[in-house]
Amino acid sequence: MVPTHKAVGVLGVRTMKRTIPAVLVTMFLLAAPAFAADDEKSVGEATDSVVFSTAPPVVHGPALPVLYGTLAALQAYDGWSTVKALRLGAVEANPALTSVASNPGAMLALKAGATTVSIYAAERMWRRHRHVEAVVTMVVVNGMMATVAAHNASVARGLK
Repeated sequence: MVPTHKAVGVLGVRTMKRTIPAVLVTMFLLAAPAFAADDEKSVGEATDSVVFSTAPPVVHGPALPVLYGTLAALQAYDGWSTVKALRLGAVEANPALTSVASNPGAMLALKAGATTVSIYAAERMWRRHRHVEAVVTMVVVNGMMATVAAHNASVARGLK
């Protein structure tokens, strides 16, 4: 039997049941405004003082920034290729993403959130002196996204 629609997406439902809430919580936390005020001053008043952080700057090797950029590019390609494949007649294979995949804005938000969560996790590991784990995590996430991107590219080629 020949399927009439090719499926887009590789991740399973179990993975997405954990990923979507994590992405939504991260996006909510990043969107919440943060205000800081002195006891004598209100939030709306401007101050002439400069605040210096006492924390030392985080210094990475060259691997993590490159992996961050690669992940952002892979996520962008995955979002674009998924939307394009759906317009050409493909069907999203992941039932948890069917409503999101058809909306380019929602897909962009999901991809931005997933990228942010991955980078945040790697940065936390790095700051806790778990450098190897941070790099390995980003390599694994990039590998998964490269697999998804390659799958989407093959589906799109088959639909042309």
